[in-house]
This record gives sequence, structure tokens and C-alpha cells, in this order.
Amino acid sequence: MNCFVCGEGALIDRLAEVEGAVKGEKFKVRTNALVCDKCGHIAMEGSDTSEFMRRLADAYRRAHNLLTSEEIKRIRGGMSQQRFAKALGVGVASVKRWELGLVQEERNNALILEFARRANRGWIFESADACSGETGPLLLGAGLWSRCHGPPAIARVTGVCHGR
Repeated sequence: MNCFVCGEGALIDRLAEVEGAVKGEKFKVRTNALVCDKCGHIAMEGSDTSEFMRRLADAYRRAHNLLTSEEIKRIRGGMSQQRFAKALGVGVASVKRWELGLVQEERNNALILEFARRANRGWIFESADACSGETGPLLLGAGLWSRCHGPPAIARVTGVCHGR
């Protein structure tokens, strides 16, 4: 594809330093882009835009001591986005947006950090509520004993439904 700025060079797909702004602050991130081999003009294909925006948001997050999208995914672990949102007390759309690159507010960042702190003290198992049949996270306290002996063994988690 010919460069549409100089008309002489070819646009080559490669990693490039691309500048963008988040909340009025400028950042440069390394991302896939089309770079003219003659004039150096940088263009971006639509398919690369969402990854560029996520990297840009993560640069802002690092500058402001917020969790990056990958750190949020790591904290969520194997838990579904819906279950993670419920544990945080936010909507599932918020979790999806944070993982795709929308910068979370400081109070939501604090919620995620508190969840991580609590989760690191124990293990999360899926259990069924005997009354509703819904499954949900069950956090078992680890304590010092578990540091030497590992997570408690659970053969079966059962519940008793009262009043139905």
C-alpha cells in the first residue's frame, strides 16, 4: 500500500512508537502500525486500534499507580467476569471495560486491590446455595497452617435450606 501522505513510500506493518492521549495526558506506546518507509508517517488499521487504546490506557494507569488491564485479569484469575463483578459489587460491564482498556476510577481500583488482598488469604471454591441452586465463590480462610500444608481438602460442599 502506498503512503497517502508522501505518495512515494510504502506503508509497512511493524511495531512503532505511537503517541496518544488519555484524559488530556500524552503517552507513547509501542504497538502495531503502518509506517511509511520514505517519510515515516504512521497510520493504524482499524483492527489494531483497540490494542493501541488498551496499551495507552495501561500507560496512563502505570503513571497514576492504578492496576493495568492485565493485572486486573490476573487478579480475577479463573473467576468469570460476572462472578468477579458480583464480588466487587459492580456491574459486569465495568469489569469488561476495565479489561479492554477503560481506566477504572481510584475507588474501583481500591475495590480490586481489597479483593486481591482477601483472596490471597484463602482459596476460592465454587459452591452451590442449597436454597437457590446458584453457584458462587466460597472463600476458605488459609491461616498460617496452610502455608505449610496447602489448601484444605473438601470432599463435598453442601448446604441446608431453611424455610422453603
